[in-house]
Amino acid sequence: MAILERCLNFIANCDGEKKMRWVVGAAGVGKSAIMQNVAESPKLPVTSLASVFFSINGRHDGTKAIITLSYQLAARSEVYRQVIEYEITRDPSLLQSSMPVQFEKFIIEPFIRNPLLNSAGRVLIIIDGLDECSSTHTQQEILRLISDFCIMHPSSPVVWLIASRPEKHITSFFSRVDVTPAYEKEEILVESDEARADVERFLRDELKEIKMASDSLDPHSEWPEERDLWKLTEAASGLFAYAHTVVRYIRDSNAENPVSQLSDILNVIDNHPMTGIPREEHPMALLDALYARILSGVPNK
Repeated sequence: MAILERCLNFIANCDGEKKMRWVVGAAGVGKSAIMQNVAESPKLPVTSLASVFFSINGRHDGTKAIITLSYQLAARSEVYRQVIEYEITRDPSLLQSSMPVQFEKFIIEPFIRNPLLNSAGRVLIIIDGLDECSSTHTQQEILRLISDFCIMHPSSPVVWLIASRPEKHITSFFSRVDVTPAYEKEEILVESDEARADVERFLRDELKEIKMASDSLDPHSEWPEERDLWKLTEAASGLFAYAHTVVRYIRDSNAENPVSQLSDILNVIDNHPMTGIPREEHPMALLDALYARILSGVPNK
């Protein structure tokens, strides 16, 4: 995907103060998938990696972010682990300290003041779903610590990849004149040509895998038909949330077969035309209709 390639290129080539990339887009456009693909990419040009994936229904305590990142970095670097163990042994209260104190001890001091870590190669830190962590104050505190770090320590080996929705307080933070030198913006637009092309590629690849794995489909058959793939792509309209749901529904091992599952989805699309309805005002309308169809098939207890 083009966005993935741009992120990897930024990680490899960013220099000076501008070592933070903000990936921003509405719910469902595939930000988390991009973050995951970056983390798992064999072309990732880093010597160490740590990540936090925030979720409303899962990990959402932003005050534990620095500790979480530090633990992962310690697991991947013996030198970093020794530095952190020394600091915690000397002051065990660090584990309960404020985020600014933890950031100083677990990020700034190791990567700026320790020559072995400062020159050991590029380090990537991923923070996904920032808008879903505990409070707006915590979100802004995390951003402030990172942006100040980038600006005050331009020789740092640490690169930051941050994904969020365009919430007002986050957008306002990144609009500040004193913050703009620290980052580049990667905006994922719903219904953009690039997003549509990425969704089409995803659907094509996933449906091919389903066909090859299914006992009820001839691996050499023309399934799905191009017109059906086009219809799915148009319905998704750049939303990876829709495309992922479609694939999970078709792949469901408890269902009759992929052909009937795909037929169900096409019927949902045909019965919920978006003609005359601005997609920017109702980007999740077809996804809602698909969820309704899925739930209608759940037996009553």
